[in-house]
Amino acid sequence: MRIHLLWFCTLSYCLSLSAAPLNYSGISETLPTGSGAISESGLVAAWDFESYTEEGLLRDFGPNQLHGRLNHQSNSSGVFGLALSFSDKDDVVILPDSEQFNLTGPITIATKLKITSPGLHQHILACNDLFVLWLTTNDKYRFADTLGQGATTSSGVSQVDEGVWHSVVAVLSAEKGESLTHENIQIYVDGNKAEISHEASWAPTSLASENACVIGGTRTGAQKHQDLPFVGVIDEMLLFSRALSADEINAFSE
Repeated sequence: MRIHLLWFCTLSYCLSLSAAPLNYSGISETLPTGSGAISESGLVAAWDFESYTEEGLLRDFGPNQLHGRLNHQSNSSGVFGLALSFSDKDDVVILPDSEQFNLTGPITIATKLKITSPGLHQHILACNDLFVLWLTTNDKYRFADTLGQGATTSSGVSQVDEGVWHSVVAVLSAEKGESLTHENIQIYVDGNKAEISHEASWAPTSLASENACVIGGTRTGAQKHQDLPFVGVIDEMLLFSRALSADEINAFSE
């Protein structure tokens, strides 16, 4: 009986150590999705915007080690520890050329950000010519295939408050060539499903061979887009090759 009790207590202690917290506590080596409520299934990349490799690259805590090369950003206070502040078109994180970014759907982008200059066309994450999450000049979020088809949050609801942290989750459950509906493409702001307008179908083409994926801007495609800055702060960003569930979205948006 005594041996059984010791075993039980030891097991309970081990379980308490290994149990991941369900509340969102930030991306880390032990918790790449930031929460035990968010499965690591389909996780492509996870950047916390304050951790770096020995080579000075922005560390990816996901399984593919897609560390990013930084240009000029500065540290800023974030939701969890430090974050990265972006201010002009040269403040970008250039991600490695990798087939892991060759996502044509399903896709989820989840991030925490603070905009300091509303009213700009500014890219949050772009992988040309497959997918992009950005803000329009009238402060709407847009999640699209980079070639003109996707979803845009509708007016009438404040999605961007200058200097305020927001949680944004863009979810695509459709695959390439499928017609878009209000069910298979969605954008959540602070855990609330936004009303959207959408185009006909999801029609990405192919991943650019160099500098395809960039955080805070773009380095391929039309020059006018490459000249557009992201002006704000980013703290957390998760990229998945699947659609997050409602519970996972809620967990990230805490």
